[in-house]
Amino acid sequence: MRSVFVKIYLAFMVTALVTTAVTITMAAYYRQWSNDSVNLIAPTGGYISAAELILQQGGEPLLLEWLLRFERHPSVNAYVFDAQGLSLLPNPPATVLDYAFSADSYEAQVNPLSRSEILVKAPIESVQGQVYLLVVEFMHPLVVFNLPAYLGWGLLASFLIFAVWSLILSGYLTRPVRYMQQTVRAFANGDWRARMDERSLRRRDELGELSREFNHMAGYIERLIHDQKQLVSDVSHELRSPLARSTVALELARLDAAPDQEEHLDRIELETQRLNEMIEDLLNMAKLDTQQDHSHWGDVHCDNVLQQVVEDARFEHPDSVLNLTLSDGLPPVHGDRKLLKSAFENITRNALLHTVEGTSVDISVRLKNDGLRIVIRDHGPGVPEDKLDDLLRPFVRAETARERLGSGHRGFGLGLAIAHRVVSHHRGRISLKNHRDGGLMVSIQLPLMA
Repeated sequence: MRSVFVKIYLAFMVTALVTTAVTITMAAYYRQWSNDSVNLIAPTGGYISAAELILQQGGEPLLLEWLLRFERHPSVNAYVFDAQGLSLLPNPPATVLDYAFSADSYEAQVNPLSRSEILVKAPIESVQGQVYLLVVEFMHPLVVFNLPAYLGWGLLASFLIFAVWSLILSGYLTRPVRYMQQTVRAFANGDWRARMDERSLRRRDELGELSREFNHMAGYIERLIHDQKQLVSDVSHELRSPLARSTVALELARLDAAPDQEEHLDRIELETQRLNEMIEDLLNMAKLDTQQDHSHWGDVHCDNVLQQVVEDARFEHPDSVLNLTLSDGLPPVHGDRKLLKSAFENITRNALLHTVEGTSVDISVRLKNDGLRIVIRDHGPGVPEDKLDDLLRPFVRAETARERLGSGHRGFGLGLAIAHRVVSHHRGRISLKNHRDGGLMVSIQLPLMA
């Protein structure tokens, strides 16, 4: 059981039900631990006087009528025995008979847990001098109320009352935790402006303090990330000018260069071109991190985009084999066609660079879990398991990739990082996994409605 809400809710419910059970149990002993017994015995003097007066005025018939009316009382009964020990009412309870014929004078008997909670007896005398015995029985409330039904309805009422109250109280206590969970998830997914709501911040307990500390931490991290992105963007822009001047100087140097210097100048041109490409990738990443305008987005048919990517890749790598498998009736996704195309191109080029010679790059597109699933797989050496997640970060490459890439290949560890930013920008997910038969498999899940 991992839910804090469920734990708190069950704790309240168990506490409430235990309290109810203890209260009901204590009610059974209530008269034994209080002065209610004395208070109940006190009015029996009136019952005795009334019974004797009725007996003297109307004899046994009137007394019997009084007893029959008395029987309808829910919690008090009266019984009269004649000189021969016969009851005027048929079938008196055994507890009443035992008490009536007991030898212990006329003292009241208190039995807090039996059917007869209190028994009081006294002699009454007729006009003719005949002596009768009057027994007054006070029924135990739990017997009058039907103990099983009393316990059942009491527990049911307590359960319903405390269930609603515990639900409200548990929701109140855990609401900031649930909201914080949503906020942390949004923050982890790249929404750096996610913050706790004002209602949680106004709380004066530990949860309110935690909410305020989270907002402080989130603000600090947001500033750090913003400053880092701004630094990358500024440095990339500043590097453009000296590189442009280097390109001009390189062309001027070619005019006066000797034939044996051409090789070195070509090398300088290649490295300058690679620096320009890297700066362009960095600027694209910085743009993806700051771009929030989706007004230009539209329906993008990923199958058509991938067909174009495959055609371009086959033109650039005529000796490579690319297999594209498309499911029928693929719906479009909402997004930026240019960005998605760049992401697919980066992953496909990366796969072409690392697949073993004579093997293919396999691309498939199908519907899965209310979204579009695109899988691009190469047949290369794969990547160590502990490096898979790191490949989605900028400037990270597997050691096998560094060995395979020659000096003429473009590879700065930015291709997968850019693709990751593009997919995240479209509210999608990208994951890397080594295929069981060898090679790296890149899976992209795009929602149909981003």
